[in-house]
Amino acid sequence: MEFGRVMVPAIRNWLATRRKTVQTAEQLADFLSRQAAFIAQKCTDDYCRGKVGVTYYALAEEMAFKEALAVCRWEGFAAVLAGLILAGRRFLAESGVESESIDPALAALYARILATHKLPTHRPQGWDDAVDAFRARIDAARTDQPALGVLATAAAARLFEVLPIHQRYRELDEEVIHGAIQFQFVAFSDRFRREVDAAAVAGSLVAGPPGAEP
Repeated sequence: MEFGRVMVPAIRNWLATRRKTVQTAEQLADFLSRQAAFIAQKCTDDYCRGKVGVTYYALAEEMAFKEALAVCRWEGFAAVLAGLILAGRRFLAESGVESESIDPALAALYARILATHKLPTHRPQGWDDAVDAFRARIDAARTDQPALGVLATAAAARLFEVLPIHQRYRELDEEVIHGAIQFQFVAFSDRFRREVDAAAVAGSLVAGPPGAEP
């Protein structure tokens, strides 16, 4: 019995440590990018398939729908990514590194993730407006860290706004999108705690990208 009391927590701790595969700022960027792309695409596609039903596959062949879907996925990706970074910021701050040191690096990380992708057709001007808006949100979070639900709501509102379904057919469905995004943000929060070594990543963020001047 005593052996079990000692070993079970030890095994739990070992498993938790073993799962923390995100150790650097670059690994964090990849992790966040994958999570944001998954959430934006899944929530958009699930909603559209549920809304349109068996005619979805025919609709998906229409060029106008394809273009609107691409806009939704990209804008949703940017909105969800911003929310996920702000959600992760809370856990990084728990590592003991001052947020004043982490915040500029997180803002730069957001811009860098967006810049790694080819500009979408509908955004020839780039993502400067989204980056500026994110910097403002980071600044505001220093005095009022938004709760996970608030972050999910903001991302869901943007995704709902750009859904490739005409507004008159989706005006009563906002709660559907909000519920889906809320669920995914809670799941992300759990994945972040399991997979991200907050102390190591915070240190990497403060140190700057490889080759940066100290």
